[in-house]
Amino acid sequence: MTASWKIVVALLSAILAVANAGLVGGLSDADINEKGVQNALQFAVVQHNKGSNDMFVSQVSKVIKVQKQVVAGMKYVITVEMARTSCRKGDVEKVCAVHEDPQLAAPYLCTFHVWSQPWLNEISVTKQECHH
Repeated sequence: MTASWKIVVALLSAILAVANAGLVGGLSDADINEKGVQNALQFAVVQHNKGSNDMFVSQVSKVIKVQKQVVAGMKYVITVEMARTSCRKGDVEKVCAVHEDPQLAAPYLCTFHVWSQPWLNEISVTKQECHH
């Protein structure tokens, strides 16, 4: 085996090992308590509220599924149940609980795709699907 073939075989082995570990390629399940996931979800909720026509702020009432994927940064796909709070948009920043009355809370599902490159201080919502 020539030296160049040894390098190619070593590189392919390393790539396959990383891919099998779930670090490159498809989505893998993630922990909602990870700092990166928390940051991505918080950013997505703020962007969602900025773009919504509702007079009231919505918050996450339940986390359904969290996944991540390495893609020149980290892509997070987070599915949550959102619900309306009693806080009006534009109020002083404060933590607001979701309405206890299901009719006022009006829960709905959202899936946020968030791409983060923390070393560049970059984060964006690349896709948002919400179903009322």
